Amino acid sequence: MLLESDVVNAVCTKLRTQGYYIRQKLRTGEQGDDIIAAKQLTPIREVYIEAKGETSSRKGSGRYGKPFNSAQIRVHVAESFYKAAEVLSRSHKGVEVRVGIALPDTKTHRAVVERIAPVLDRLTVAIFWMQESGEVQIVSPWEV
Repeated sequence: MLLESDVVNAVCTKLRTQGYYIRQKLRTGEQGDDIIAAKQLTPIREVYIEAKGETSSRKGSGRYGKPFNSAQIRVHVAESFYKAAEVLSRSHKGVEVRVGIALPDTKTHRAVVERIAPVLDRLTVAIFWMQESGEVQIVSPWEV
């Protein structure tokens, strides 16, 4: 079971291999943008990513170690979608801003994302799929 921290760490590693440096990497439970990465282009590109895990990371919770159900996954995708839209709505002077959602690569996560894929493309939201192996596959309408 992939925790949110597993997803965050794997995506940061992947972004570094793509020439980004990590400006911010939040731990589970911290508020704000989970990942902010930047790349020295003209203008500078900043990538904001909201990450979700496959199970609860709180050892005392009823979901700890158990996969989230389809309703919980829909809520996570909806929250991530809202976060992407919120970041795109901010003022970012002199910076090229890109957004992404990082999720475990499961059948249910893919099914939920597939239902809103056309809108994600229109809003230029990248999806970072984390495999159980730790590899990250990027599906993006922009060159990462």
